[in-house]
Amino acid sequence: MRLSGALVAFFAATIACTAGAQSQTNSGLDAQAWLQRMNQAARSVNFSGVFVYQSHGRSETSRVTHVADAAGDHEKIETLDGGPTREIVRTNDDVMTYLPQDQLVIIDRAETGRFPGRLLNAIGALSDYYTIRLGKTDKLADRDAQQIVLEPRDEMRYGYELWLDASSGLLIKARVVDDHDNVIEQFSFKELTVGNIDREAVKPRYNRSADWRVVNARGQDVRADDVNIRFRGVPSGFRQVSFVRRPLKRDGPEAFHAVFSDGLATISVFIEPASGRNMSVPPYTGSSGAIGIYKRVTGDYQVTAIGEVPLRALRRAAESVELRKK
Repeated sequence: MRLSGALVAFFAATIACTAGAQSQTNSGLDAQAWLQRMNQAARSVNFSGVFVYQSHGRSETSRVTHVADAAGDHEKIETLDGGPTREIVRTNDDVMTYLPQDQLVIIDRAETGRFPGRLLNAIGALSDYYTIRLGKTDKLADRDAQQIVLEPRDEMRYGYELWLDASSGLLIKARVVDDHDNVIEQFSFKELTVGNIDREAVKPRYNRSADWRVVNARGQDVRADDVNIRFRGVPSGFRQVSFVRRPLKRDGPEAFHAVFSDGLATISVFIEPASGRNMSVPPYTGSSGAIGIYKRVTGDYQVTAIGEVPLRALRRAAESVELRKK
């Protein structure tokens, strides 16, 4: 956690400030303290609720249940409407995704951060890349909520509007907005119960049988020094938080997968062998709501960058890849 460092810097800076400047800085500090509460709540508060995710003109309703106990951190997310049934069960960093219509379960590790409240442990550093301030108070899912606004300081990230439960600190609504303040992605709870959640509620509904296919997508951690890949020129503030080798398919080639984060937004970069049919394909860009994608071919490899950031940031991340000879 970097909040303590931010507190030290705040008190040092306010010694020579005017009263008006102190008031403005205190407001920013209060907003960071709210984010700290959100981070803690995502790990330690027991809750269950129904939320609606909206993006790109579509919506999906799901239920999330979270229990923290002596055995660790347990969570289940299950779709309630629209599209194929999907259930995601997490125990600490182990994730099982059940797709019953395909009789398929995918084993993976937890993504960076936690739902709902997915900040990394770098809250103090966020102010280098976002202007953070308190917004309005509101009533959401029959609970009092405090809005926190994060406005990007550059063109490499989107803005965020977060509403936190005043009692528990849980994130109960979030919006991603572009540089014209258009909402491009949103989720919000419509029902929320905090505390007194039965441990049985986070167990999977499905019993995996011999008919189910199991795919292990965990990947294997690798060190940059052990492979011929370097990243030079990733957008400012995005640091590498993981780097793994993943199989593309059974008995097939492997891909490298690097994840970069500024503490809030993330960018995934995949490097895989280019097939003969895509060696001469020009760069490709696309998006679905806040999720963007940028593909390019360099040498014998295809590089794909995906993330909740503007396309210009994805392009820079993809172009940062250097393939060096060992």
